[in-house]
Amino acid sequence: MVIFLVALSVLVLVHELGHFWMARRVGVKVEEFGLGLPPRIKGKKVGETVFSLNWLPIGGFCRLYGEDGDKKGERAFNNKTPWQKTKIVLGGVAMNLALAVVIFTLVYGILGVPVETDRVKIVGVAKNSPAEKAGIKENDWVEEVGGVEVYKAEELTKEVAKYKGKSVKLKVYKVDKGEEEINVEVRENPPAGEGGMGVAVSNTEMVKIKWYEFYKGILTGFKEAYFWGKVIVEGLGKMAVGLLAGQVPKDVSGPVGMFQATSNIKRNQGLLAVVHFFGVVSVNLAVVNVLPFPALDGGRIIFVVYEAIFRKRANQRLEAAVNNFGMAVLLSLLLLITLGDVIRIIGKR
Repeated sequence: MVIFLVALSVLVLVHELGHFWMARRVGVKVEEFGLGLPPRIKGKKVGETVFSLNWLPIGGFCRLYGEDGDKKGERAFNNKTPWQKTKIVLGGVAMNLALAVVIFTLVYGILGVPVETDRVKIVGVAKNSPAEKAGIKENDWVEEVGGVEVYKAEELTKEVAKYKGKSVKLKVYKVDKGEEEINVEVRENPPAGEGGMGVAVSNTEMVKIKWYEFYKGILTGFKEAYFWGKVIVEGLGKMAVGLLAGQVPKDVSGPVGMFQATSNIKRNQGLLAVVHFFGVVSVNLAVVNVLPFPALDGGRIIFVVYEAIFRKRANQRLEAAVNNFGMAVLLSLLLLITLGDVIRIIGKR
């Protein structure tokens, strides 16, 4: 629980620090910097800004002078140029992406960077699966399937699929024993996510880097952030298409689901895997916040774009009403998702 709350708080804090730092950079007064949503537990004024801790641990906020109406003075948000407003609004998104790159760089700097090989490695074996019963273990290398040499994960999957409901002979290289031939049953109807033999495979290997090769870790960090950003965008696109078709999203989790995932990852894969998971969550926060929906950063950008095009600010009351409506919708969705998480967890017991 402590790890989850600290990690989530850091992600929110970093996002809001992006807004805070960029607002100060362009000369906007920050009236309050809050962790969590009101009502307030405690607040302390430092300089011109109140730093507060709030009761609802589901986000944070950075309240800017002049963002909700007409305020006079050059330090008011509403008196800044569209470009300056854009930098402030997207400051949080940029910080979440930067944090994700730092997290991935740290993880791969410790574990090593993934390097593609011409061998297929076993990276996971499901409990009570045919592979486990046959003696296959993590870090074994599969060289042949039914007498056919395999060099890529997809080649192994293709060859194994030919033996559904039958037994297949694998040539496996074991680090401690050398080459062995092992017969494995291939299930015709395996449990979801396991595959016929019950193994997870990859043709990449983690290679440790020397201290002066730190740039390789940084490059891998950027690649990983891009990869997850692409995956998340594609997932949101499919979800949107499904919603338009009347389908209710099934694989959406809120804070409760994230807590459960964090606990499972720490128990099964260790602390570094948890750190990596929150790197993915940080990318997710960046992508979701840039969506053009009211109350999100992307929704606020719409009004900034309107101002840039028409050379005048949007109606302040309309903007406030739209953002308040958006916040109500988001909080309602969060409540429904959390309820779904609880029901799903209870149903599995």
